Amino acid sequence: MRPWGPRRERGAMTIIAPPARPRPRAVCADDRDFHRLARSSGRHRWWRPVLVLTVAAALFVLGTLLSVVPLVVIGLAAPGQEDVIDRALASSEMSDPMAATFMLLAIAVMLPAALLAVRLAGARPMGTLSSVAGRLRVALLGRCLGLALLLVILAMLAFVTVDGTWPDATLTARTLPLLAVAVLVVPVQAAAEEYVFRGLLMQTVGAWLRHPAFAIVLPVPLFTLGHEYDGLGLVDVTSFALVAGWLTWRTGGLEAAIGLHVANNAAIVAFGAFGLVDLDATEGTLAGLACTLAVTVGYAWLVRGWADEARRRATSRRRP
Repeated sequence: MRPWGPRRERGAMTIIAPPARPRPRAVCADDRDFHRLARSSGRHRWWRPVLVLTVAAALFVLGTLLSVVPLVVIGLAAPGQEDVIDRALASSEMSDPMAATFMLLAIAVMLPAALLAVRLAGARPMGTLSSVAGRLRVALLGRCLGLALLLVILAMLAFVTVDGTWPDATLTARTLPLLAVAVLVVPVQAAAEEYVFRGLLMQTVGAWLRHPAFAIVLPVPLFTLGHEYDGLGLVDVTSFALVAGWLTWRTGGLEAAIGLHVANNAAIVAFGAFGLVDLDATEGTLAGLACTLAVTVGYAWLVRGWADEARRRATSRRRP
């Protein structure tokens, strides 16, 4: 017997329909601001963003511990590889492919941690961490990545030839492994940082504060302090973070920020693979800062134009 089926009152011919079940609220809509999506499921409570951050941190720690397991297995299965394992765990040299891979994958663990935390503790689909469309908009990501690669490579070429001479490219035993890192590992690492700093943290702030400026600016210090650079280098990182946050809000998703971040990091590692830049440098330069500002501002201006055009087309389609 179905408890919600129609029933007939005794002594009457009137059939009373079951009470209508409340329809769940839409998870997200294209006109909803990205930084407010944590409130979109209809199950938002003031404490839920704190719970999401706690679960994400716990999953990140667990994932980091599990990432060490393959190294332990290698050490047990292949005695004599202690030097390789020690280098991967202790070295912080990005010019060392083994150390770079381990460091970048340790950061990449943040990606599944953030997505799972949103689903398990945030009571909303994981896709809402990607965009207002409830998914990662792959076509937009591809366009943004292509544009960012073009601008970043041009800026990098200008940077390495700033003195009017072309530096000698060198091929070493590390060149191919570093290129593999640039293509296979860097995109995941860069995307993970965007999902945390422009995704999870922006939406956490936006769950409590309505104005987008708070969501864009407040996560920036955490992102900046996670980089070991001098004053100019930190200004460089901060300018990138501000532009990435603004683009995320302006476009309603992470695609533009991911494209710029992936292009920037991958190009640096690729140029470093040929000895054209120092992958272990911690000092910023005025030339480097100028290149970053030129790329980020130009990129933001072009992507903003795409976003405005897409919004105009969507508005015209909705008109009767």
